[in-house]
Amino acid sequence: MFYTPFTISGSQLPTDPQQPAIASVSTPPPFTPGPRMTAQFLTNELTNLVQEAKRKNSDLRHVSFYNRAAEKSLADLKSIGPATDVAIELSGRPQFLHPFLIACSTRNAKFSTIGVVCLQRLIVSRGLAKVCRQWRILDFDLADLRETELKEVLEAFREAANLGVEIQLKILQALPPLLQNYAEDLKGSLLGEALLICSILQGSKMGVVNNTAAATLSQIVISIFDKVVTEDERALEAPTVGEGPSECGAIPLRAAALDAYRVFFDICLLTEGQRPQFLRFSVLPQPFGLELIESVLTNHPAIFLTHPEQAYVLKTRVAPLIMRSLSDRLNFPTTVRITRVLYMLLRRHLSILSEECEVALSLLTHMLDPEVSAPWKRALCMEVFRGICAESGLIRRIFAEYDAKQGKKSIVKDLMGTLTRLATEKPSVIGLGTQSSAPAGQAVPKDSSSEQAALEAGGVAGIIGGAVGLSEVNVAGLSTQWSLMRVPCIDQLDKSEPPATPESYIYCLTLTCINSFCEGLAKFILPLSMASDATRGAKRRNPARVSSMGMVRTNSVAGSDSESGPATRSGSPMRTPSPTKGTLRRKPTMRQHRIPANPLSMEGHPLYNEVIISAAIMESCWPAVLAACSTFLYATLDNEFYHGLVRSFQKFTHVAGLLHLTTPRDAFLTTLGKAAVPSNVLSANISASPMVSDNQSLLSNAKGLLSVDSSGNSERPTPGGTEHHPPSLNSRNLLCLRALLNLGIALGPTLEKSWTIVLETLQQADYVLFASSRKTGRQISLNASAARSDTQKGADAGNPLTNIGPELSVVEAAAMKMFEGTRDFPDEAFTAVLLALCKLSNGDGETNSRTSIDKSTSPQRSPRSPTFSHKRLSSVSNSSTSQVIGDNAFALAKLGELAQINMSRLTGPNPISSGWDMLANHLATVTNSRDRGNSIRMKAAEVLHEVVVSAAKMIMTESTENMAEVQKRILSALREGVTDGKVFGTSDSVTRATELEIHRAGLEALNAILEHSGQSLIAGWEIVFDIIMSVFDSTMIWRRGATIPEASAEIAKSTRSPKLIRSSFSSLELICSDFLASLPTSCVLVLIDALFAFCGQKDDLNISLTTITFFWNVSDFLQTKGESSLSSELLSSQAQSEKDLLDMVEQTDSGSHPALWMLLLLRLTGVSKDQRAEVRNGSVQTLFRIFDTYGHQLSPQAWSSCLKIVVFKMMNITPNDEKESDVPKIRAAERKQWDDTINLVLNGIGTLYSNYFEVFAKQSEFRNTWSVFIRYLEALLKRRSLEVNTTVFAVLKHVLEKADGPGNLDPPSTEDVWKMWSGQGVKLVEGNIDTSRAGIQETLLAYVDSFKPLYRLLEPAISADMVDKILTLLWECIIFPDAPAYFQDTDTLTPLQAAILGVIQMMRTDIPGIPSLVLKQVADLSTVAYRPPHTPQSTKVRIPSYIALATQSMNILEAVSSRHVENSEIYTTGALSSVLSALKLPISLKYDFTRAASSATAKRPSQWIPATKAALSIITKVLPAISELSISEAHQKEVWKLIVEIIGGVVSANPTNIDEATLVSDETFDISSFREFRGMVVPPLGRAVVPDEVVQAYMKSIFKSSILYDIVELEHPGSTDISLSSLSICEHGKTSELELVRRSRMGYACLDELFALAAVNDSNSEELQRLAVASAPYLVLRAGRVFQHYISDQPLRGRMPQPVCQRKEMIYVLKRLVNLDSRVKTVSTDSGHMPPSGKGHLFKLLPLLSQCVAVAQGDQEILGWLAKAMDEIGGALGVL
Repeated sequence: MFYTPFTISGSQLPTDPQQPAIASVSTPPPFTPGPRMTAQFLTNELTNLVQEAKRKNSDLRHVSFYNRAAEKSLADLKSIGPATDVAIELSGRPQFLHPFLIACSTRNAKFSTIGVVCLQRLIVSRGLAKVCRQWRILDFDLADLRETELKEVLEAFREAANLGVEIQLKILQALPPLLQNYAEDLKGSLLGEALLICSILQGSKMGVVNNTAAATLSQIVISIFDKVVTEDERALEAPTVGEGPSECGAIPLRAAALDAYRVFFDICLLTEGQRPQFLRFSVLPQPFGLELIESVLTNHPAIFLTHPEQAYVLKTRVAPLIMRSLSDRLNFPTTVRITRVLYMLLRRHLSILSEECEVALSLLTHMLDPEVSAPWKRALCMEVFRGICAESGLIRRIFAEYDAKQGKKSIVKDLMGTLTRLATEKPSVIGLGTQSSAPAGQAVPKDSSSEQAALEAGGVAGIIGGAVGLSEVNVAGLSTQWSLMRVPCIDQLDKSEPPATPESYIYCLTLTCINSFCEGLAKFILPLSMASDATRGAKRRNPARVSSMGMVRTNSVAGSDSESGPATRSGSPMRTPSPTKGTLRRKPTMRQHRIPANPLSMEGHPLYNEVIISAAIMESCWPAVLAACSTFLYATLDNEFYHGLVRSFQKFTHVAGLLHLTTPRDAFLTTLGKAAVPSNVLSANISASPMVSDNQSLLSNAKGLLSVDSSGNSERPTPGGTEHHPPSLNSRNLLCLRALLNLGIALGPTLEKSWTIVLETLQQADYVLFASSRKTGRQISLNASAARSDTQKGADAGNPLTNIGPELSVVEAAAMKMFEGTRDFPDEAFTAVLLALCKLSNGDGETNSRTSIDKSTSPQRSPRSPTFSHKRLSSVSNSSTSQVIGDNAFALAKLGELAQINMSRLTGPNPISSGWDMLANHLATVTNSRDRGNSIRMKAAEVLHEVVVSAAKMIMTESTENMAEVQKRILSALREGVTDGKVFGTSDSVTRATELEIHRAGLEALNAILEHSGQSLIAGWEIVFDIIMSVFDSTMIWRRGATIPEASAEIAKSTRSPKLIRSSFSSLELICSDFLASLPTSCVLVLIDALFAFCGQKDDLNISLTTITFFWNVSDFLQTKGESSLSSELLSSQAQSEKDLLDMVEQTDSGSHPALWMLLLLRLTGVSKDQRAEVRNGSVQTLFRIFDTYGHQLSPQAWSSCLKIVVFKMMNITPNDEKESDVPKIRAAERKQWDDTINLVLNGIGTLYSNYFEVFAKQSEFRNTWSVFIRYLEALLKRRSLEVNTTVFAVLKHVLEKADGPGNLDPPSTEDVWKMWSGQGVKLVEGNIDTSRAGIQETLLAYVDSFKPLYRLLEPAISADMVDKILTLLWECIIFPDAPAYFQDTDTLTPLQAAILGVIQMMRTDIPGIPSLVLKQVADLSTVAYRPPHTPQSTKVRIPSYIALATQSMNILEAVSSRHVENSEIYTTGALSSVLSALKLPISLKYDFTRAASSATAKRPSQWIPATKAALSIITKVLPAISELSISEAHQKEVWKLIVEIIGGVVSANPTNIDEATLVSDETFDISSFREFRGMVVPPLGRAVVPDEVVQAYMKSIFKSSILYDIVELEHPGSTDISLSSLSICEHGKTSELELVRRSRMGYACLDELFALAAVNDSNSEELQRLAVASAPYLVLRAGRVFQHYISDQPLRGRMPQPVCQRKEMIYVLKRLVNLDSRVKTVSTDSGHMPPSGKGHLFKLLPLLSQCVAVAQGDQEILGWLAKAMDEIGGALGVL
């Protein structure tokens, strides 16, 4: 493979001044066999040369030994084995090169190409003769051979250098590897020969050859110096070979150093146009020579510092050349390269060229004068200074070398002064004005920020314009779009003419130099301070805290989010935690104060001298830097430039502060503050803001925009202020403000009185922003999300604050961080901040403070004028200005914020040194001063409250010895804000409203204290209750000795304000919920009085209700704290009245808890008489809840006292007027509310009686207790209220259930209950039929349910009369015309029905008379569903369907009847008949009842199915029993009649409109049931006791049900003897479609029954004989009608087939008749000659059979059966 050297053309030269002018080739790694030389390649090339020689080529033929040399080389190649490295073998055979050298010397392009290529291959692969150390020892001639060989190769290259381009490039490719691979041998003259070849080729007219030669030459030169570096590394191994000059005389040099000196010296000579001493060429273009010098200086600057001979060249040749060139008027290319060389000398060789660099720097500075140099040359000088300023170390070296030494020029100071003059050189070019703005013509990129949009909004005064009233002047300004060059002049090496530079380019470079100068100082000083601070605090603080709170990162102003912190990243500004959020734990003994380290105090630091130099630079240059920066701060700059300027300004100020340079620090802070809040903007806002009256600003923002949060609503704009917005701060002002805040963060502990600058600027900025938001008619919040949403809405396009929401958020975060940093301040530094804020709050600013107003508002003044002054002139008095600015209470807000952050310090042991006294006194003074505005007073009170709340939280987290003292101090300060009489002067309504609001805020602060620190409050509880009760008049507070009023009207008292009562109640709520255990006993009665007062107030119902629940909390507390039981004898014996309880509390403290508990119940009883239903209901519920919880602790006698004093009084809670008729309709709701209250009382009393029944029963006066209870219930029933009635019986039920047996309640008491219950019934609900029917079912259900426990008490003495009364009452209840709403009782019983059936089922039936009563009553219940409604249909009356009741009643009938089937009573009393009659009704109705009920329900109520089952069950047991019991025939006949009717109902049905599936299922059930019935009644139905009409009824039912289709002619026969004439043929037949019966299977079953009854013989019983005789006529008639229809219809059909059902019936009847054998005389015959036979029925049907034979035309099956019938007749006659 071919090796391609690194070449570079002129257009490819690097343009960065930091990089060399000509690229260098890196040195390859040590020798490794590169591309392997192959024998085949060399063999081919040698063969080509030999062949060319044989062609009589004159160039080779005259070389006599050529053929021998070529053949020898070929032989050498052939002798090398295939596994041997060719290059290594050939390196030991120097004669191998001869053919190639001869080829190059021929000057023939073809041969020379082959020769050069092969030589280049051999050089790259190191195939030249190798000289190793052993060879040199053995044979010294080999070294000479090598030198000769290299010389021959170079000579061959030089001879071929004038041939074609390809050969020239190959030569250039071979030179670098030759120098690399044979570096030790290529030196001296050989090196000069190589450089000569490059020079020759550089003179080529071909560009590619020229450029490649230049690059190769540069590469060789750099390689020479690389050899020097290598030689210096092994200096002891290399001997000296010559001498070189230096300032100290000649010095010995080694080989590489000597070569480097000779080459570099000659290059300098050639560049100057002189003849060289070592090099063999005499022409070198000056630009190229300068590039070579720069390349060497760039790549090997250290050589010139360590080699005196090289430094001597710099001083004697290079430096003078540079000086002369700068002074001369050279062309642009030469000047650029001269400048680049000078820049490298200044950067790297200042120490050895001190005097020369001094002159050069002064010359450069002088050249910046526009009258001295051309613009492009000035640009070159500024580009050099830009690079110098970018290296802070270089600046320090220059300053230390010149400015800091006596007799030297002030290079750095002069440079800064020159830059300042440049900044003000052309104000119109940089767009100087009253405010910085974006260039008007700048294009907005796609991703431009909202800041740029705001700056280009146009037409908004104070944002992009000048002072208010000044006309706008279009300026270009400085922008990266047109003020910078794409390629700097110093990098444009390929230009022959100077490029056109923008007019503002020089000023853009000036700004860049200023920024770099400041940045460089900061990069050096700031890390030292941060490292020192972090080192001191590493063991006591978190490193993250060191970086965030120790020294702020000063590069966070523009484009950096490091200062915005979490608040900015999350999209919302950081805010001070509210009093209810979070706590600040303090550790006074461990807190370490943060003071930025002063690097000047680090005397032992290695860089201390550098720090001294930096401080000297600051002292020397700060006026010039300040002047230049001040100019650019008000120039027209784009965003990038402006951000960089502010960043640099901040860093320079930061450095001045760290070095404790007070004067420059304050000067820079003041300038930055002026840029943050321009004077024209402040003046315009103050002029546009009239004095706002208190009534307008009472609810306005008291904190401003830059405060922690907003308070209240913004003021509305005045009518005259709605057209134009006042000028506001733009994003650049906010950027400066943020930089000022960052400086406050970083330098806070050292600012001292300078805090006034920062805080006053922040106050003015807050005022301007707040004034802007006020004029727009809305409050702008710095909350980031709110700002974004407000920006996105775009509702007010003219609002200047619309587009700066994010910037406002960042500024607020920086302000918050600045104040948070005070946490680590020493006490002295902290009090300095506090004092500054207090002065701002009072309007006491410094004489030269920022409150002065700029007078420069005249429109005649041009903002571009070079004489523009930034000095503020006072036009408005400081006092009025401070008053106007102070109206937004900014200082108060920041005082609160500062106190929150430093709460740990403020709660320290010394309130004076910590600032507590200063803060509290100031806030109290402002709060109580009516001379101040109401909004200011409100804000001061708010801050005071926040401070005391946070202080209370803080001390809770500390084990402070003086905690009690601090707590009292805090609470006392709070009481000052909520009590009256502490302010003086007249007041209007607004002032009174303000003081009321202050009172309310104080109460909320108390609530916050209790919420967070109540459990740790060890002192000051009396102050707490004073604050809580301060909202009431004195009449609302109950004291000891007072009694509960009986009249509820006396409870209601007025409070001072509903807002106050709510705020005060919050604290009471906390005490009752969480801090009862902390209260001293002396405060408990006061607490109970407070509870009574809050219950009685009328301002807030919810508070009254909530207070009631606190009675429970206090009750629980008293019970747990009581040393004696609540049922103690002391309480029961002494507590006979309310006065006795108060005396007990007054006399004793430790034993007063039981008395306090009873007083609490009494006060709660008083609350229960309140006219508000919610209050009295809540008190009732709480009272009984207390009894339920602690009642188990009371003894029977103690309960007696409680019942008499409390419970019986609760029974008297009733409305005042009891006349129902006199109550108007508008009081119906009140009656309902009183009913609810009575129900609550009743439920509570009932719960007491039920839960403590056993305790009450032990009382001696229990009979009276029970009687009072029953009388109370009876009295409540007289209210005629359904709800009350329902509750009465529900309570009665629960109480009776607790009795649990007759033995627990004496008979008189039981009799009282029975009388009350039996005297009610439907009377409870009858009076409500025509009005509201809601609650009827519930009342009746409760009434019925209450009987269940009563029955258990009555059961031992129950009688039939009592049962009859009970059943009558239950019957009245169940048939009462009312049903539950939205309830269908087809499948489910109503609750009332279920309860009634449950009562019936639990009745004892072992007492005579009761079973019959129960059966009859239940039978009636089962038939209610089939009867018409008892009352006319009405829209207001809901009648139950009773279907489910009927079903359940059947089950009861079955069960009771089965149990008493052997009791003759149910037969003789007709109870069984009632049961069967009731069951017969649904069976008979069957589908007819279904159709009647289908309109009311979607589901078919098949009542006849359970009725059939019940009837089967009952009859199965009755028939055997009735035959054994002595039952009269009349009762038996009645039973048989009902049984037959039931069977008739089973076999019959009207299945119209019944779906087929249901019909089939029901028919199957009926057939099965019929067969079961048949099995029971046959043959008992044939008994003599059964009347004939009953038997006939049975046969008739069977006969009718056997008909398969309608037969109109069918009539019942008159007698059992049916003659043939009665079966006469119908006159007319028919062929119309038959009306089939749908229950065909039942028809065949009944037909089979007729045949079965007739199939008897003489051996059967008399009962069967009787039934056969009765069934025979119906059988003959049934068969005859079939034949009769066949005979009449068949002739009419012709060939039409007979209907299937008729044919099937015909065949079935014939088959059964033929097979029937009946020995009973079924028919009477006219002839006595008929022989006795079992086929008598056929004889009767013979005429019809014979006619059937006549009409059966071809129906073989029918004819066959007819023939069989004839055969049977013939056989009976003996014919066959």
